[in-house]
Amino acid sequence: MSEVQESVESKEKDIPLKIFVSVGFGQMMIEFLIAVFGTRIFDYYENEIGLATGTIAIAFIIYAVYNMFNDPLVGYLADKPRNYWKKYGKRYLWIIVGGILWALSFMLLFAVPDVDPNSDALFLFFWLLITICLYDTFNSMYDVNYNSLIPDKFRTDKHRMKLSSFAVAFGIIGVVLGAILPPMLITYGDKASFFRMGVIVSILGIVILLLLIPGIKEDQEMIDRALRVDAQKEQLGFFKMMKVALNQRNFVAYLCIYTFYQAVVVLMIGSIPYVVRFILKEEAIVEAYIFLGYIVTGLISIPFWAKLAQRKGDFKKSFIIGGLLMVIFMIPLIFVETILTVIIAVAIFGIGGIGFWVMMLPVLSDVIDEASVENGVRQEGFYMGVRTLVSRIALIIQAVTFALVHILTGFEPGSATQSATAVFGLRLQVAVIPMILMLIGTLLFWKLYDLTPEKKEQIKAQLRELDL
Repeated sequence: MSEVQESVESKEKDIPLKIFVSVGFGQMMIEFLIAVFGTRIFDYYENEIGLATGTIAIAFIIYAVYNMFNDPLVGYLADKPRNYWKKYGKRYLWIIVGGILWALSFMLLFAVPDVDPNSDALFLFFWLLITICLYDTFNSMYDVNYNSLIPDKFRTDKHRMKLSSFAVAFGIIGVVLGAILPPMLITYGDKASFFRMGVIVSILGIVILLLLIPGIKEDQEMIDRALRVDAQKEQLGFFKMMKVALNQRNFVAYLCIYTFYQAVVVLMIGSIPYVVRFILKEEAIVEAYIFLGYIVTGLISIPFWAKLAQRKGDFKKSFIIGGLLMVIFMIPLIFVETILTVIIAVAIFGIGGIGFWVMMLPVLSDVIDEASVENGVRQEGFYMGVRTLVSRIALIIQAVTFALVHILTGFEPGSATQSATAVFGLRLQVAVIPMILMLIGTLLFWKLYDLTPEKKEQIKAQLRELDL
């Protein structure tokens, strides 16, 4: 970090530790609910409900397309000036209302009526489609505004890295909680146990949301700035804003790597129940054991990655190193045969995965800063919506990958015994395909992204001049 940047950041107001901790719970909620959703939904509808694999894939594809419109629209609407900004700020109500509805909607995913999966397949298809669309609409209200708050509230590299460390640490706990808790509550073959699990997850989600409230309150300075700048700036139309956002090189670079990263996450997390059921041939509780190594190596490696990024002062290099390590550390997952080998492989993968994760918030915040300077107004909500829009391609990738792999390799849903070809297909979906996707995303980011430490300093100076 340069002397100029250190001098500027030293003048920024201090933020109490309790705020970093509280905001970190917001990432815990995201990772917790997404982890449960990612590990359970496809497996539940395919192996417990008995809905055809292709039908589930179609529902996921339609749902992903729906979200390509829903997410940026939520961000666009959240950025439009409202009377309540004067009292609550720009993001607070969106986060609270969206978070409550998001948590409550989760139980609906598993409240499936007991009907025949063959004669009533159409009914089950629409139940799946409608509930996941409701779930994701409320997720968008929460997620878009939570992530939009961060670049505005935490405005220096020091604060952003500090928040990222807390967010990733809490996020790891959320991922592991989302992976460990459900197997303790469900029994393969008992559909009612899945609904009970959904209710408990919804309640726990609301508890986590309550812990977030102190951190997301917007101070008077933030409220005044939004009213003074955002409320007085003419907002472009939805489609014009979309064109502006997608013409910004560094934002597109971030979208590329974030989308491929999300595809890797949903493929790997969604594959864990299949690894346990059909490769290890163990009970659901084993899923919990697999993530123990991940949480240990993840938490231990956070300080290392944070110090590396701060010492180098170049977030791009740290981001790329994390991405490449993820690719390399996925290799052992191809060959796992026992519980111990899976635990070790996931623990090793966690080192690279956490390095990449630690850098996501700081890199995204830098991109938003650049966009704010170019546009003359802070419209984080819209940009977060576009980010979520493009990342929904990951859901299409997951649905198509699962469907093609299962169909082409002769996978038999619900059967305790699978052919050697079907097991090979599961290894493809848990490791080989994610490796390829992560490598593509990392290379695209390396080629497109050009925010250097020097350029970032210029952007921060312009933000102060423009009162943004």
